[in-house]
Amino acid sequence: MEINKLLILSFIFVWSFSGCKASQCNEFNMLRVKDTQINDVLEVFIKEEAEYGNLEKSVIIIKSEKSDNSNEIRIGALYKESMSSYLMKKKDRPIGFFDYEGVTVIVFGENENLLFEKTNIKKIIPFLEAKPDLKIKEGEVPPPPVIYEPIVWIYLFNNGKLELVDKGRFTLII
Repeated sequence: MEINKLLILSFIFVWSFSGCKASQCNEFNMLRVKDTQINDVLEVFIKEEAEYGNLEKSVIIIKSEKSDNSNEIRIGALYKESMSSYLMKKKDRPIGFFDYEGVTVIVFGENENLLFEKTNIKKIIPFLEAKPDLKIKEGEVPPPPVIYEPIVWIYLFNNGKLELVDKGRFTLII
């Protein structure tokens, strides 16, 4: 009997420390922009995207990944209220964030130290908190799936230069 109690208490202890608490899951390092070309790109991006959406309610996403001999940088914007749903089935996780002209920029990718540098400042980003799935009662018709893919600007970063290569509805993060 004592062994069962000990096993149960051990299980509860391990379970309570596994995973991450809501505040820890949404806590990210602030990033410092190392290459001012990012600021130049964001200035143009914000100017154009502000015509189509409310950037005060949005978050900008930057995804960086190695592609052949260069690095591909994808930039898009989503409404904050959509972020947790958008990220729910994605594998990519943020590596950090920074603010640009009052808009939160969240960076995903493999090589943040190419264009960004982590600082020791951490912040909780509450709109990234996972929301529970919508419960559907038996016999009800489920709503259609929500599709969030924004307009994505694709740049190549090669030999220290960012070059715009395409714009359109592409996958922003995986």
